Amino acid sequence: MSAPRNSPSTARPAQADHPAGSAATTSAGLDAPYVIVGGGPVGMSLALDLGWRGIPVILLEQSTHTTANPRCNTTNARSMEYFRRWGLADRIRRAGLPGDQATDAVYTTSITGYELTRFRLSSSDEVFAGSAPEAAEWPTPELQHRISQIYLEPILEQELRRYASVTVRRGVRVEGLTQDEDSVTVHGTEVATGRPVSYRAGYVIGCDGGASEVRRAVGARFVGDPRVGDRRMSIHFRSEKLEIPGPRPGWWYWWHGEHHHGAFMQLDGHSQYLCHARVREGQDLESADPHLALREAVGRDFPYEIIDVVRWTPRRMVADTFRRGRVLLAGDAAHIWVNLGGFGMNAGIADAVALSWRLAALHAGWGTPDLLDDYALERRSVGESTSRAAASIGGYIEDALADPRLHEDTEEGAELRTRVGARLHEVDRAQWHSLGIQLGTRYAGSPGLAAGTDAEPPEGEGGMGSYVPSVLPGVRLPHFWLAEGDAVFDRLGQGLTLLRVGAGAPQAAGLVEAARDAGIPLTVLDLPDEAGAVYERRLVLVRPDMHVAWSGDEQPEGGARMLRLLCGFDRTPAATAGEGTSR
Repeated sequence: MSAPRNSPSTARPAQADHPAGSAATTSAGLDAPYVIVGGGPVGMSLALDLGWRGIPVILLEQSTHTTANPRCNTTNARSMEYFRRWGLADRIRRAGLPGDQATDAVYTTSITGYELTRFRLSSSDEVFAGSAPEAAEWPTPELQHRISQIYLEPILEQELRRYASVTVRRGVRVEGLTQDEDSVTVHGTEVATGRPVSYRAGYVIGCDGGASEVRRAVGARFVGDPRVGDRRMSIHFRSEKLEIPGPRPGWWYWWHGEHHHGAFMQLDGHSQYLCHARVREGQDLESADPHLALREAVGRDFPYEIIDVVRWTPRRMVADTFRRGRVLLAGDAAHIWVNLGGFGMNAGIADAVALSWRLAALHAGWGTPDLLDDYALERRSVGESTSRAAASIGGYIEDALADPRLHEDTEEGAELRTRVGARLHEVDRAQWHSLGIQLGTRYAGSPGLAAGTDAEPPEGEGGMGSYVPSVLPGVRLPHFWLAEGDAVFDRLGQGLTLLRVGAGAPQAAGLVEAARDAGIPLTVLDLPDEAGAVYERRLVLVRPDMHVAWSGDEQPEGGARMLRLLCGFDRTPAATAGEGTSR
């Protein structure tokens, strides 16, 4: 199945000047309505979505350039779906590895040693050609893509420069915040000159990583597990002479040596690599030898140049709150965990999209600050569940590969390698086919969703590797190809979208009129009868983050009240969006 290369529309639905009974956010006396602290993938994604909506925002970043640290090396399907909406998916998919580079995950004793098993994963050329075998399994218009953060970030920054409403200010070190009833002031220093600077905004969003100054400034704190498993040594190196053996070189390798074990990745398919080495209990992290780790990973000596070595301790930590007044947290500033499965950066990008539309609604006046509490509730729950999933990966791999007989050129060693390889293929498939994590996120119990949030999910939903499409409130809207070659995702509006599924779907004129009267932007999208096999309901109301807000076969009773509640209006502790709003 080939993903059509159409650019999604960015037309905006008409809005009232003062929708939903609330005056639009004013920027009087402010440098910008929103200031984002941190210019990594999460901060840039938040700025991109706001810029795509034409909303003024200032992005502050201490570094004068995009990162040289290849921390994250997977952009998952969910992130690619968002990049598709911004018109970036094709550009990103063409970057990083060569187009014909397979992205297999390979389990070995060492890269030049014995191969135990592999998961065959397609190249980007195969994805573009529609010949990627994974496309039959993954119900998405955009398969996950292996690209190092060092190649992703320049693409995001280049796109940011296209938006007149986005101001990027690099070389600013943020050192504190002061918050009052109406605004937040960011205090910082220009790195090059030492000159103090400040920026006043309606809201500030901390996307400034695990050591977040924003989180510290508002008194939020990390809770969880301060250490998960062995400490790590990450070695970024260059080698023009390293030859990966075999007719089909992989992208990712798991290796196990006498002193260290870990993961090894190709970054550009030519000369740049990243090697993660685990420093076992009883070994000193600071004195661990990167040269020994590289020799054990590859299985022999070879010429190379080390670019950087980062020594770190894996943790599973989630902030005790994602919001303090006019300050919010996203990405690593809000949650950090073991870097397995590629979940960290991608969860942060989902944070950015979940927050951006709410900030946009607040800015335009069709949402209230209660939406920001919905963000904190929903995304903190995802941070908890995803962090536990990430922490669960890998322990069985270490145990399986610890037997020294795996390295022996004996009949017993060969038999053991066959048995261990089969077991690894069985137990670790979910790491490489993590549909449940990537597509199965479901919010529950949030005032930002209509009735039915506590309904049971479809059978089979909830595991890391399992995903069952549904239109229950809180789930990601399932993917559907339209006859014109677009995905349904390409036709969603920038506000709410009402899907009318099939020729027999109600016109829902009352709901449409209620949205118009309240000034809530609502796009109506009519789908063909065959879409009913995917969407199961005649009417599906979709939020701008592409999660279902409500679904039913008839118009909801009290549709106007439901819309206002979903947008944060008229709420009381006893009146949530889940009460009496659907049938």
